[in-house]
Amino acid sequence: MADVAKVPSIQSERPTGVTILGIIYIVFGILMIVAVAMVVAFTTMMESYSGMLGSMMGDTMTVFGGVIAVGVGILATIEFVIAWALFSGKRGGRIAVISLSMADLIIHCVTLLVGNLFAIPHIVVDLIVLFYMWKPNVISYFNQKNISFT
Repeated sequence: MADVAKVPSIQSERPTGVTILGIIYIVFGILMIVAVAMVVAFTTMMESYSGMLGSMMGDTMTVFGGVIAVGVGILATIEFVIAWALFSGKRGGRIAVISLSMADLIIHCVTLLVGNLFAIPHIVVDLIVLFYMWKPNVISYFNQKNISFT
């Protein structure tokens, strides 16, 4: 009897865990947009109080708040792009989630070494996400879009 090479099956529907991760990325993106709105509102209030604080202090707060708002806005955009890639089955979405989870895992392991016990739940979640992203059905979901039928 000849050995038949195992061909990975093509999965037609999105795994539940990928959907959950996509929703989490959307929720974090929305929270970041809310944070941007709060920073902009705060810096606008600080600018209106610049007479009491001094012109230099009010202007500095406005510029600093603007820089923070732009940075968080860029991060929110990245969150939405990753969610879109997860929902559409783009290979880059899986790679981005793995890369961010690995970076987060390293950062939290270092903070655990210096005594941050609150890093333990983060480490557990990162390990679960990394394990999940390497499951065969998840890999086949992200590889299905790259197969050409022409």
